[in-house]
Formats: sequence, structure tokens, C-alpha cells
Amino acid sequence: MWFILLVIALIIIAAQAMLWRLQRHLLAALQISQERTRALEEVVRRIIVGQSQKEAEARNAPDRAIDDWSLSEEGDEVNRYQRAHMLADSGRNAHYIASTCQIGEEEAELLIRLKSRSSP
Repeated sequence: MWFILLVIALIIIAAQAMLWRLQRHLLAALQISQERTRALEEVVRRIIVGQSQKEAEARNAPDRAIDDWSLSEEGDEVNRYQRAHMLADSGRNAHYIASTCQIGEEEAELLIRLKSRSSP
């Protein structure tokens, strides 16, 4: 009888040792998975931030191109009105157009009204 109890006790100890090793293995795998998940989340966050920055740059690119476009000569009326027309097309207000292109606000308002009439 003692022999059977001893064998059962040894089986239980061996099973506990195997379960302990399996538990340690699973915990290690869980830690690795958590690290990979954190790394993936960071990559996704960077992609989202980069994508939103690119979208913002794309939205602002026409405005920036118009704003950075310098007049070749200050007295060049054609360039001044072309720039005013481009600013009106981009949705700028009359005060901004007038101050940027050195034209009167009334002229800028007229350009905006003409643009709004030509738009469907």
C-alpha cells in the first residue's frame, strides 16, 4: 500500500514540475507577444501620424505654393492679378488677397464674386 502511495506521489510531483515548466514557457511567450504588440502599436501610430501629416501637407500645398509665389516685379500688374485670382480660387478672403497682392479690397471682393458666379 505504501508503495502505491509513493508511486502516486511521484507522479503528482512530476506532473507539477511539467505544469510549472509549461507555465513558465507560456509566460515567456506572453511577454514576447506583448512586446511585439507594443511594437506593432507604435508602428501603426507612426504610420497614422505620418499619413495625417502628409494629408495636411497635401491640403496646404496649393495655399503654400500660392503664398510663396513672389511677384517678379512690384509694378507687374499681370502677375499681381493672376496671383489675386489664384488666391480667390483657393478661398482666401478679400482682405488677405488685397494685402498680399497690393490691390484694393473692392477689387479683391470683385474677383471673389466673379469666382463664385463662375463656380457651378
